[in-house]
Amino acid sequence: MPETSHRLYNCARCAQQVRICRPCDRGNLYCAGGCARLRRRESLRRAGRRYQLSFRGACHHAARQRAWRARQADKVTHHGSLAVASAVTVSAPAIDSPGEPRHDDIVPVQTRSLAFEPSPAVPRCSFCRRALSAFTRLGFLRGGP
Repeated sequence: MPETSHRLYNCARCAQQVRICRPCDRGNLYCAGGCARLRRRESLRRAGRRYQLSFRGACHHAARQRAWRARQADKVTHHGSLAVASAVTVSAPAIDSPGEPRHDDIVPVQTRSLAFEPSPAVPRCSFCRRALSAFTRLGFLRGGP
């Protein structure tokens, strides 16, 4: 099998360096983590906001609110007051001395190693973990004659 190249790029969201093999490469711009999902969610929120600001979106929102209020009109969620209210005693939690930290206030601190981590001897695809060849491209493949 002839050696094929792989593409090297930086994720458009987190700027992490990504290596991607030819079978996995679909013009990806984001890393194998959750960056693509996060960008998609942000894009949908922006589109929803633009739609709500349009006349048509505002009309649909008003109609939906009217229908919801009509459905809620028949629901009764509160009960009447009791005839005689009984006396209730409320106890306060124990107060710890200010000098001692409470056990549930202690949060473990995660430390990150600043030591240099050498790159693996064989580069691997960030998506499928397949071993990659030594030939690296920085751009997209161009198809056609």
